Formats: sequence, structure tokens, C-alpha cells
Amino acid sequence: MSDKKRALDDDSPSSAAKKARSDTSTPSNGSSGLSGAALIAQKRAEVAAKLAAMSRKTPALGGLTTHTTSSEEVGDVGKKAIEARRKVTEAQSKLAVKDNPYMSMPQIGKKSRAPEPAQQGAGLKMAAHPLLLDTTPTVSQSKKDRYKPMQPKFASIRANVRNAPTPPPAPVPVPVVKENPYAAAAATPGDTGFEGAPRERVGRSLKFNPKGKYVAVANQLRQESQLEALKQRIAASARKAGFEGEFDTLEKNIRRDPPPNAEWWDAPLLPTKNYDDLTRFSHSLLNIRTPSSPITIYVQHPIPIAPPGEKNKPAPKPLMLTKKEQKKMRKQRRQAELQDKRDRIRMGLIPPDAPKVRLANLMKVLTSDAVQDPTRVEARVRREVAGRRHTHEKMNAERKLTDEQRREKTETKKAEEDKKGIIGATFKVKILADPSHRFKVRKNADQLGLTGLVIFNPNFSMVYVEGAPKYIRNYKRLMQHRIAWTEASRSRGEEEVEIDHGDEEPGTSAKGKEKAEPQEVRSLEGNRCDLIWEGPLRERNFTNFRPKSCPTDSAAREVLGSKLAGYWDQAKNYKPEDEEWM
Repeated sequence: MSDKKRALDDDSPSSAAKKARSDTSTPSNGSSGLSGAALIAQKRAEVAAKLAAMSRKTPALGGLTTHTTSSEEVGDVGKKAIEARRKVTEAQSKLAVKDNPYMSMPQIGKKSRAPEPAQQGAGLKMAAHPLLLDTTPTVSQSKKDRYKPMQPKFASIRANVRNAPTPPPAPVPVPVVKENPYAAAAATPGDTGFEGAPRERVGRSLKFNPKGKYVAVANQLRQESQLEALKQRIAASARKAGFEGEFDTLEKNIRRDPPPNAEWWDAPLLPTKNYDDLTRFSHSLLNIRTPSSPITIYVQHPIPIAPPGEKNKPAPKPLMLTKKEQKKMRKQRRQAELQDKRDRIRMGLIPPDAPKVRLANLMKVLTSDAVQDPTRVEARVRREVAGRRHTHEKMNAERKLTDEQRREKTETKKAEEDKKGIIGATFKVKILADPSHRFKVRKNADQLGLTGLVIFNPNFSMVYVEGAPKYIRNYKRLMQHRIAWTEASRSRGEEEVEIDHGDEEPGTSAKGKEKAEPQEVRSLEGNRCDLIWEGPLRERNFTNFRPKSCPTDSAAREVLGSKLAGYWDQAKNYKPEDEEWM
């Protein structure tokens, strides 16, 4: 086979150009012998042939002629074709950018041109915010890369992490060397010869004195001079009148005395009554450890005085124990006392108790004596038993309170309860005609230390009581639970009651024990007692508890007074809850 390929038999300009390129690219034996002018002419012919081939392929050059007459014309046509192709490419890129504002303009040539601003539109053609657009210069794109999927203009979280700039290395802390003001200066700027940049000179501004400054100074000087002249005139007039002593007192009041050489509390301790003694003499010569020194070994303790608020302080409440706990505490206390007594007997501090002989343990305790003379031993045991009984009864009688002490104790308890406050209560009794009911209402009020009154009226009766909270609770239980209001008592004869006649004169005594007038027997069916009102009071309104007969409402209000008259109206208009709907 031959080394040379067979040439393509084609008369087209491209084949001719290829032949010319092959001829020029592969040096032959004939070309080496051409001269320089012939070689330049040959190259020009090849360039003209190439330009002619390019002009035939360009559609924008359809109106031009397909043949050229000279190399200059061929060169001009080629330049126009290249310029037309560039304009077409730019127009296509502008249309692409107009349809898709997020696609960057392709770069043509070596120099990149800035893309035109996207036009505002609506719908899918709405332009994005300028901050979302990428303003960084774009690199040249090829046709394949031009229509790739659009990359987001903002970074995601992972992209932020991936694209986060590397933080700069932490600055190395430079140790600050503090100057030691006590150390000698090592080197001053003048020692090195470099004093640094000159300081910028700051001009001092003018400072004017405030208005009236020197006028105030002058006025103060004038006042001082006038005061001095006044003092001199007063001193002169005092000398003429003979009041030199008063002037000296005035001088002392105006001028304070200088401090003394030693204060009065330190003077007894200094030999010459001067503080200079502390430096001139030693401590042994000072009047501190001497017999005449005011400092002694005795200590004066002030008398303790209780604060005024302690007397009003309430006493601590005792611990509340159940019955079982109280028995347990009593047993433990008695065991401790018995053990203490036994210890004292063992130590010989107290004599032991005599044996407690009874008829039941007579033979066990006195074995030999009981056998020898049982009659004498039995009589002795009976005497001992009687003596112990007598001692026990005597001790009980001594501990027993007298009637007067018992009443005093009761009154003391009532006074202590009254200190806790006063409470009032009002009861409405439908029928209070039974003697037993009247006696219980009055007697319990007297025993509990309650004051007030009970008003008898043909329609109903009202009971008003006031006293300590504890006794009011007991009286409420009596009125609401203990008394059977629907049960009549047995006849026990006539009862003496105190009746206060309200129509008598205030000067005459209206109290007197009278026989109760016989009243008609009323049925107690449906009788009841209701608590109308209960509340705290500032003080008692009555001094005792007494019954009053008031046939009319005005008489009842007059007995109660202006302060308590409203209770009668409240009791009159009161209706129980179970009767309101009837």
C-alpha cells in the first residue's frame, strides 16, 4: 500500500481549501524551492478562498455576490459577516434573558458585558427582587450550559454550612505589661532618641467669669466689715453701761471655745490632766491601776426590766393530748416519781415506808406474830387501816374548795372568757308560756354569766343574751336542742317570777316578787325556737338578765332602747325557711 491517501475528487471550494491546507501543512519538495514573495502570494490566496467559503455559508449575506474580484473585497465581506453573526448571537441572548430573567447573559468575546436590567412583568414573567439577583460576574457559558436548571439565588442551610467562610484564627492575646510606678524608669522616649509623633495642640477656650461673681464677693466683704463694726459698737456701749460680763458671754456665744487639754472622762486617768501625759509617762504612772483610779474590778449589772409588750403576750397553749396519751403520760410520771423515791431510800436520804398490812395479807406479812397472838395483831391492823382512811379523807377535805372559793374560781373563769370578746344572740320563741321553759331560759343565763332580757308578748317571745363566746355556744345548744319546746312540764305549783312593769315611774322601784297570775293553758303543738341574729358586740348593753312583759310593740322597743329596737322588728318579721313557701 502506498503511504498517501487518495484525494477526494470534488471541485467544491471546501475540497479546494482542504487541498490547499494539506498542501501547506505538509511541506513538499517543490514548495521548499519557492521564494518569499511567492509564498506570501500563496498564503493570501488561501485566506481569500476561506473567506469566500464562509461568505457562501452565511445567510445574512444573500444579497452579496458570491465571487470577489480582489483580496481586499474578500476581507471586507468577511468582516461584515463576522459582525452580522455577532449581532444575531447578541439578539438571541437578549431574547433568552427577557423570557427568563434569572438566566445570566452569555459573554461574547474576551470582554464581558453587563446584562441589561430585567423588565417588570406580571405572572410568570414577574421579575425578582434585586437583592435576590446574583450580581457577581458570570463566566462564559456554552450552548450546553446555557439552559441548565436554574440554581437558587439564596443559599440553604447546608449550603450555608458548606459555603461558610473559614473563620479567621483567633488573635493571640498580647500580654499587657503594666507599668510599675515604684520601679525605676527603664528607658524614656528621650533615651532612644525617638519621642513619637508630636501631640496635636489644643487651643484653650476663653472662660468668662459668671455675672455677679465679684459683686457677691464684695457684698460678703461688706457684710463682714459691717458685722465687725456692729460688734465694736456693742462692745463700746456695753463698756459705758458696765456690762462687760454680758459682753464676754456674747463673745463666747459667737466664738466657740477651743478644745480642752483633756476631756472630762479622761481627766481622772491623767496625772496632769493633759493628753501629753500619754507620751511623757509610762502606763504604770498613769492613774489606771492605782487604788484611787475610777476603774475597779467590780461590774455593775443593770436591773433587768421586762418590755411593756410582754405582759400582753398570750400564754402558750398546752399540748392537746388524747385520753390514751394522757394515761400514758400519767403512768410514766408516776413511775419516774416512784423510782426517784426508791433511789433516795437506798441512799439513806429518807426512811423506808412502813409495811402496808391489811386483813387480806395479814398472815403473809406477820407470819410468826400472827400465829402467836392473832387477836392483838388483827386489832393493830384494823387501827392502821382506820388511820390510813382518816388521813386520806383529811387530805381530801383540805384540798376541797369552800363555797366562797368555788364561786370566786367560777367568776375568775367568766372574767377570763369575757376578755376574749363579747357576742350577742337573739332568739324568737313562738310560745314561751310553760313555767319549766321559762325557768330554764332564765336560770341558765344566770349560771353562764349572760346578760340581757326576755320579752313576753301575746304573739311571740324574744330572748336577747350577750356574753362570752364559750357561754353563748352553750346557751345556743340549750335553746335549740336541749329544751323540748313541744312538751309541757308537769304542774309543780305556782312559780315566783320577777315582773318589771314598764308603765311605772323611773324613780320608783318596779322590781318585786309576785305570784304569777294564772294564765290560760296554751297548746305547745308546733312550738319552736329560732336563732335570728348572732354577732360580735363592743360592750354589754345590760348588767343582768331579767324578764319583761311588753303587751305592745312600742313597749318592747322602749325596753330594748334605740340601739336594740331593730332586733324586735327583725324578730317580728322573721319567718322560718320551711314556712316561707307555705
